[in-house]
Amino acid sequence: MNVIDAAEAMATLERMVAAVKGHEVQESRFAKALATLEALARKEGIPLAIVGGLAAIHHGYERFTKDIDVVVRSGNLAILTRVAPHYGIKVVWNDPEGWHKLHCAGVPIDVVPEGRKPRKDAPIAIPGPEQLGVREGAGYAGIAGWMETKLGSYRVQDRADVVQVIKVSTPATLRRIRKHLGKAHAVYLRRFDELHGTAKEEKEQERERGGGK
Repeated sequence: MNVIDAAEAMATLERMVAAVKGHEVQESRFAKALATLEALARKEGIPLAIVGGLAAIHHGYERFTKDIDVVVRSGNLAILTRVAPHYGIKVVWNDPEGWHKLHCAGVPIDVVPEGRKPRKDAPIAIPGPEQLGVREGAGYAGIAGWMETKLGSYRVQDRADVVQVIKVSTPATLRRIRKHLGKAHAVYLRRFDELHGTAKEEKEQERERGGGK
């Protein structure tokens, strides 16, 4: 990535963060896509829980992402692809298992289907929007539920997201997350404890180098 590309990427991140935090000055493509999803969700009665990178930003880790990930109820998966075009959302791929690929305002939208496994070796299925704290409209998954989805897919980026959000979370929030994960599955609790240890090590190193608080 050259200097110009990097500058453009940072400008995109700044607009994205502003859109997530609700104080966008000049509407970005992410803000337009989020507004469209909100309109669809409310008018069609389809709750959409935003997870992935945008939710990481919402929970305190301001990083770059190129798409929007939304968890959709199993019973709404077919309905979503049917009504999406009426809102200017293009259905790029209608997946038989519900992993639909959509596109809106220049932003890719990945559908995460409730009840499916985030990966083949995941111990439990993906929770629904309501379990993630979104009962209506398009909203960000609560921090504990969001972390559950990250610990389920458990890719390198997922682990990095969890570590960074742990680093900016209060002890009370971390206790609440740990309690939630303990009820979800023992594997998730073990993964959380390991990443919590990593987060503490990183924070200590940052303090030693004068970069942490």
